[in-house]
Amino acid sequence: MPEPTQPVQTNTDAKADEPELELGSVVSYNGRYAFVRPDKGGPDVYLGTPELLKANIAYLKIGTRVRFEARKATDGRRPWGARVYLAEPTA
Repeated sequence: MPEPTQPVQTNTDAKADEPELELGSVVSYNGRYAFVRPDKGGPDVYLGTPELLKANIAYLKIGTRVRFEARKATDGRRPWGARVYLAEPTA
């Protein structure tokens, strides 16, 4: 079997200009958006419908562990999450 011509990219691959992903737990979910409490502390992070759809996440339970990039809101609201991934496989 021939060797692949390009290395396989995984979720752990990161570009030099991309920030590290944070780890946190879902503390609230209403079917459209979620709030995640970061492990490192700070305010809860808002995960909106567009980001959940991009991540192909249809349902979250409270306590689910996720990896995300916290971005600062420009309008004075709480931070919001981007680049969302499930941190643990769901049972």
